[in-house]
Amino acid sequence: MRLWCSLKISRQLEVGFQKVPTNSSFVVVSVQSFDRNAPRMAKQLLLTAVDESSHSAFLDLLSQHNDKRSMVDLGEVLTELSQSQLDKVWTELHSWATDQLNKLVGGSENDEVNNFAKEPSETRQSNEPTEVQEELNQMEVVESEGSEGQTGNTEQPSVGSGENDVQPPQGEIYNESILLGVVQFATLHISTIKGFGTFIPEKLLELAVLLHGMVSVLEGQLQEEIVTLCETWWHQELDERDCLITNVLPILIQMAIAKSGKRKNVAAVCGLRGALDVVEFDEPLVDLLGACVASPRFLSFEEGCRWLCELFTRQMLVTRLHRSVKAVLPECTRDQSAKYGEIYFRAWKKSTGDVQQMIEESCIQDLMYAAVHVDPLAGKLSTNLHHFLHQIHRNKRHHLVERMILKLYNPFLWRSLKVANGYVRMNATGLLCDAFPLSDSTCTLEERQELSERQYQTIISLLTDPCHLVRITAIKGTCEILKNYWLMIPSQVIKTIFQKFLTELLRDSSSAEVRTQVIKGLTLILDNNDAIPFMKEVLPRISDSFDDISVNVRIAFVHLLLKVKLLKIIKYWTIVPINHLLHGLEDDVPAVCKLLTQLLLNSFHPTQMSDHELLQRCLVLLKENRAAARRFYQYASRTLDLRSTVDFILLICLCIRNYIHSHELQHATLNEDHEECGNSNADQPASSRQSGRKGCSSGRNAKGKKGSRVQNENKENKTPGRRTLLATSQQDNNVYRKDSGAKDANDNEEDSSPLDNPTVIGGLFDTIVILWSANAHRLAQSQNSKYLEALRLKVSKNMPIFFKFFKENKDVSQTLLYLASFLPKTLVPTLVGHCLSRLRSLQQDQDYEDSYVTYINALCNWNRVDDVLELATDWLVEGFHSATVTSPKERRLSRRGVHFHQTHSAQPSLALRLVRHVLQHPLNKLAALSKNRSLVEDLAETLKVSRDLLEERLNHSEALSDLCTDKFLCGAWSEYLSLVAVLHNPAPEKPAANEGEDEEEEGSAAFDSIDQLHHSLEWAARVLVPVLSSEEIGEKRKLRAGDDALRISTEALVLLVKTCNNLIIIGAADSEFVFNVCGFTDILLKSDACESFWEVSLLVTLEAYQYLKVYGTPYSEGVEGVTMPTDLLKSCIMSIADTLSEDRALPKEVEKLDKTLGMVLATLCQTRAIQNEVFQHLATTILDCLCTKIEKMKGVDSEIKTVEAMGSCVRILVGVCQSRVKLSICLMEALTNFIKDSAIDITVILAISHLLKVLSHDSGKVSRYSIKQSVGAIDSLLASILFPLPIDTCGETETPLPPTIYEEYAKTTREIVDELKSTLGIV
Repeated sequence: MRLWCSLKISRQLEVGFQKVPTNSSFVVVSVQSFDRNAPRMAKQLLLTAVDESSHSAFLDLLSQHNDKRSMVDLGEVLTELSQSQLDKVWTELHSWATDQLNKLVGGSENDEVNNFAKEPSETRQSNEPTEVQEELNQMEVVESEGSEGQTGNTEQPSVGSGENDVQPPQGEIYNESILLGVVQFATLHISTIKGFGTFIPEKLLELAVLLHGMVSVLEGQLQEEIVTLCETWWHQELDERDCLITNVLPILIQMAIAKSGKRKNVAAVCGLRGALDVVEFDEPLVDLLGACVASPRFLSFEEGCRWLCELFTRQMLVTRLHRSVKAVLPECTRDQSAKYGEIYFRAWKKSTGDVQQMIEESCIQDLMYAAVHVDPLAGKLSTNLHHFLHQIHRNKRHHLVERMILKLYNPFLWRSLKVANGYVRMNATGLLCDAFPLSDSTCTLEERQELSERQYQTIISLLTDPCHLVRITAIKGTCEILKNYWLMIPSQVIKTIFQKFLTELLRDSSSAEVRTQVIKGLTLILDNNDAIPFMKEVLPRISDSFDDISVNVRIAFVHLLLKVKLLKIIKYWTIVPINHLLHGLEDDVPAVCKLLTQLLLNSFHPTQMSDHELLQRCLVLLKENRAAARRFYQYASRTLDLRSTVDFILLICLCIRNYIHSHELQHATLNEDHEECGNSNADQPASSRQSGRKGCSSGRNAKGKKGSRVQNENKENKTPGRRTLLATSQQDNNVYRKDSGAKDANDNEEDSSPLDNPTVIGGLFDTIVILWSANAHRLAQSQNSKYLEALRLKVSKNMPIFFKFFKENKDVSQTLLYLASFLPKTLVPTLVGHCLSRLRSLQQDQDYEDSYVTYINALCNWNRVDDVLELATDWLVEGFHSATVTSPKERRLSRRGVHFHQTHSAQPSLALRLVRHVLQHPLNKLAALSKNRSLVEDLAETLKVSRDLLEERLNHSEALSDLCTDKFLCGAWSEYLSLVAVLHNPAPEKPAANEGEDEEEEGSAAFDSIDQLHHSLEWAARVLVPVLSSEEIGEKRKLRAGDDALRISTEALVLLVKTCNNLIIIGAADSEFVFNVCGFTDILLKSDACESFWEVSLLVTLEAYQYLKVYGTPYSEGVEGVTMPTDLLKSCIMSIADTLSEDRALPKEVEKLDKTLGMVLATLCQTRAIQNEVFQHLATTILDCLCTKIEKMKGVDSEIKTVEAMGSCVRILVGVCQSRVKLSICLMEALTNFIKDSAIDITVILAISHLLKVLSHDSGKVSRYSIKQSVGAIDSLLASILFPLPIDTCGETETPLPPTIYEEYAKTTREIVDELKSTLGIV
């Protein structure tokens, strides 16, 4: 077969259509000449082309047939030909095809093939495979038959094989287009024939059989056309179709399972389902059919699933196909697993007898057993098996399926529910609940009741299983059963299950997931309408779960309330009161708050209600809980449309404006009444004053009514309402009057307005600010400009009134100020100066954010961030300048001269907080960098002075001045580094030619943070690092550890390294900078204050490793003098070991250090070489610590049972690996390799044995298998060591340790190893 393909590929030539000879009587007729006589003319042209052996005419006619614009229809022509004409045509076409096949095989042979042909037949037969010999023999028969059957001008020319034949004749060249044309014409012919008994030319059948025999060694379009011919022959149900499908089916399967396969290829294979009855299932075909089962393409289409189902009904294929399915199930998706289950069920249903039994016992039961015993944490296999079996369980309503499921599960399911392995019990629980109810209709009523009772009792007992995974699975399955079979389950069983839920599982303190699944299960049961009356009595008893410590439980509970909200029988506030829900909305995490907002949205913000009702509910919410209202509107704004939001904001403004007007009218009326009463009382006697008071009261009421009329006529109140944004609405004008104005008209003066409460009025302004800021991005769009203009117009018009009325309320004033920042500064010009004035008047002790945050945010919103930066710069300059005036003489000189009196003193520490807030707020930072970048760069240059002042401070024993304190210097250094990182904007590559101005502009915009940090690292190495050492440098003695100098240097160095690490994270660094930072950090780890740099050094290791891995570096192989990330990690591990080896106390942030170290080790584990290097060093360090402790104690402490008790160093280095599966595997592997490959002494062996003994009791995530491997290695090592004889028999034998200590260590080691072997079961 390989010979045929090589000949086809190497010798195929591109040959064009041959022109008709000039002496021929054939005349070429164009397509346009065909009209009504086209069929007759086509018939004549076909017969003429065949008679004269005109290949080109035949191909031209075939191309015209394929042209949609042509009227030539060869199918119609073939129906008009007589049998004799068909015989004549196919005799000639058979001759053409065999001629081309001969040329393909023998006429175009190269020298190698010619030499091969000249070999004796015995040699060929002995050297070539049997398949090739059969093909050659078949071709020899074809050549002899073709030469005898040729007529006319079809004589076979001799094939020249000599080397002197420069160019063979044209007729001797293989022309694939002729063979393709014949095959296409054959396909066209048989497509017009239907059914057995129809006349088929003998030569056509011979040609089809010949091509079918060669199709497997051909390729390309020719092979596809032959496959189409045989496939059409099969579908037309013609004679001898069984002989034309054997070689075609494997080819179609290969095309379908190939990467480039399409749906039509799958459909072609599925169309040959009947061919399975005639083909022989040899090994290659069975392998291809197994590949079909494993191909996702067949599962994607219904035709493919039917084909696979048909395959499973063949008894000789079931075992092989099932093996293929088991091989692909671990990597399948859930949908694909379900498809396989459906295929198995269809095959079982379709088959009978032995085949059905084989599918049951060898396939379905095999997968059932595997689903019970598979490890649920090892990949997707467990999940896929359960999805597979679910497709069978879902058909359990049929009595035959029900009986089959019970029969297959009975042998192992019940005992699997009681085994010691929790994973097996969990799997069996899931299958039992999914297959519930297990039943057999052939059993008696008593047997079925007994089986049902057995299932009920088993499920109830599983709800209290010791393993939490089993309880979780049982809860899921039980709730699903209750949802589907509520009416079938006895009421006593239901009560028992819910008693377990409410009294035990909802209070399961060992697992939050158990409590979560109970809540989710109760939510699921609500889908059954028959269970709702019972649930109405149960749900109020679980209200405590709303305050559960687990977030997942609270989220599940709110989902339950949302489900209850959709029901008409149960009201969610009967489960949890509204005030309780609002308290949760105030304090809970965002995930819960979003769901609570969705729950309460229709209650407190019903969009379909009137304005009056909407405002009333808003006031109730604010009065109940202002903080909850803030979060409610924060999340509700995401679900409301923009028009409704804007209308609601305007409605609140209108309400507040009406309240202010009503309040002012009441005060004015009250003053007039007092004046009138005072005048009348002065003229009346004392006896008549009481009646005067009554008159005053009636006058007040009359004035109140008059004031109401004035209010109705006030044009200021005619503001846009919710329903009509840009038009006047009288209903909106009376919104507040319905609430409070009507009360004033009555005689009930004791009633007060809700807006009299400062909390409510502040909450209304909060609501405006929250809704506006949340929709700022939508208001900024051009299509929403009308809404923005309406808001600005109405709010700016009312802003002076609001400020004047609420000037005494500090909380409301701050909110109003921030609200005013949403307006253009031209509408509120006085507020800009007010904010700047308030910032300048801030005092140093006003360090709480509320004192300056609102002013900064407002100024930034007004694009006045330059004023903030200039103020901060001035204060910083004053603070730095105060540090330079140190001598009394300079202070006296500074007091001379004329000075302007400054009302406000400089506040440099407060300036740092202003700068920090600008950089941390995303909108403020964007405003500063986009429009005031030059000022930010100037500020960075100003803060750079802190570097020189830090150097000067280290030479003094106290702060430089009252303004320039140590805290201020460290803060200025921190803000300088932050600005360096934020301003990073490297200069672009220089273009070919630039204008002078452009170059200057680009140069001013560029800021190379890497260069700045390079200089800072050099300065720190020169100034700060020496302070970390306790040695005396020069004449001046530096302050030792514990003094201010050490603290300042350490803090400054940590800030510097963190900033460098941040630039590495964002990819702004280069390889040189990365190595520089690693080397600098390595120096810090070798200082006396190394413990302060453990955390930051690990972060640098992690980011440097990832940077070099992504961007690459010429130093990836390691260069002498360059600190690689792995070297830095080793230094950090060694520093930890050296510092904690003397039983020093653990650092305060040991948990954070464990987390960071574990993250670094897990990242480096991804590369095998680095993993071996790092963990070998880690294992060596751990053993060194243990050996030091053993030598100090002259042995080991046998009472130690936990890793934490082995010392601080071991606690960190072993504990970080002990809590992670991957790291524990790497550590134990490193220990085992250390035992096998290293030359170690008895102390190290004892240390390893002691560590393994402790790990056997406190293993964590360390597997038992890993400990066995290490114990086995130690046991082998001890067996190969020749221990010295006792001291009295060995004389003066030299030993590295005192003989008594050596013997004691050896004896202790052997005892520990023997104990471990006994505990672990090692033989």
